[in-house]
Amino acid sequence: MKLGAFNLAGIETGTFRLDGGAMFGVVPKVLWSRTNPADENNRIAMAMRALYVEGGGHRLVIDSGAGVNFGLKMITN
Repeated sequence: MKLGAFNLAGIETGTFRLDGGAMFGVVPKVLWSRTNPADENNRIAMAMRALYVEGGGHRLVIDSGAGVNFGLKMITN
């Protein structure tokens, strides 16, 4: 994608799993599970992405991070 003098691109940096019900809220599982199948713990795969920006003689990677406040349930595969 181009934005003014800058070229932008998304970079997939990893994945994590999130509870499907928390992600989709009131949308019934029968609808969202068609495109986002859940595992035995009802978690769906989510992508983490960074933004690559190039222009004006510079190259930048902007990564907002995933944070560090994960409980044991979040870090267990």
